[in-house]
Amino acid sequence: MRERRWESQEAIGFDAVVALSRSLSERGLDVKGIDKEVSCYFEEFWVKTLDEINRLEAWPVDEVTLVQVNDRWEGDFFVLAGSHYDLFRRHLSMEAYLSLSHPWSIPPELKVRLHQHEAMFWIGFRQDHGFIRVRLTPNEIITPGERRGDQRRFSWLSERASLFAAAVEVLDLPLFVEWEKGSLSLSSEDPAWPVSCSWPDAFGPCQFEQIVADPYQLLVPAARLISKRGVRPATIRTFFSGFTPEALALFHRLQPLSRLLYRGYIQAPLKDLPKMVEAIGPAARVLANLCEFRTGQLLPEGEEAYAVVGVVGGPSGYKIEIRLNRAPLPEERMEEWLQRLTGIPMRYAPLSLY
Repeated sequence: MRERRWESQEAIGFDAVVALSRSLSERGLDVKGIDKEVSCYFEEFWVKTLDEINRLEAWPVDEVTLVQVNDRWEGDFFVLAGSHYDLFRRHLSMEAYLSLSHPWSIPPELKVRLHQHEAMFWIGFRQDHGFIRVRLTPNEIITPGERRGDQRRFSWLSERASLFAAAVEVLDLPLFVEWEKGSLSLSSEDPAWPVSCSWPDAFGPCQFEQIVADPYQLLVPAARLISKRGVRPATIRTFFSGFTPEALALFHRLQPLSRLLYRGYIQAPLKDLPKMVEAIGPAARVLANLCEFRTGQLLPEGEEAYAVVGVVGGPSGYKIEIRLNRAPLPEERMEEWLQRLTGIPMRYAPLSLY
């Protein structure tokens, strides 16, 4: 589900993070103590070699994903995806996951106004199936339950339906777009090719994913979409999890010029956050949640919303983030309220697209 997100304008020290935790606790919120073990998410951990993940060996690390980033790629997507799947089959396991993402352009004749002109496409493989995924990116985040976009609801739905239909047409998959009673969805004409919709905002799903038992059946549709609509040159991202270091090294040979980064979770006491930031280097970030609450606890005059207060650690210090499933106040009052809550100037800062 889409979220609204605000972030502190300037970085603070870790002592200020501890002080904020204490202040929130005094307001009656259930804040994680400094000695309490939490699940910390790390991202943008850029490395030169695969074994640099061992810089985190002081803590339990879970759900690690290696991302290969190949800039200005202009090759044959059928060959690229096919070679990855062939190697995937040789290293098959219950945990193995691999996907490749490629940006694609919305047809100019659709004259989109409410969504970005560049969308994203994935083809991926698991032990027992393959999938394709198409994601659209709205220009504005209006989360489920927010009413500020209701006057343009017909425009949102009609534009999104036309964008999904354009992708389905090029992919030539057994899918059709349904739009009934103000609700948008996709259905599969073939029960052997199930489809699911996700990443919803106030106007329905922004993403669909179709699954098939034999991934080879997806290679031609994927290559057709990239051939006709793919952005060129493109930044290709390839995601790996559940593989041995030896297998990852073989995959890297398929795109030897790609850059490498890790993302994943660390289980550690909150007080270890500075050590984690130091361990993962100058470009990476570590995120940890401090508390979760319903806004009615502190804002009885606003609409009920669910909020998460987190800290984002990086080389320049720490920023506070607040994520909400919806804005409990009118837009013009949100930053003022969040500053009163945290004692820190806040600004609207949507999550990154991918």
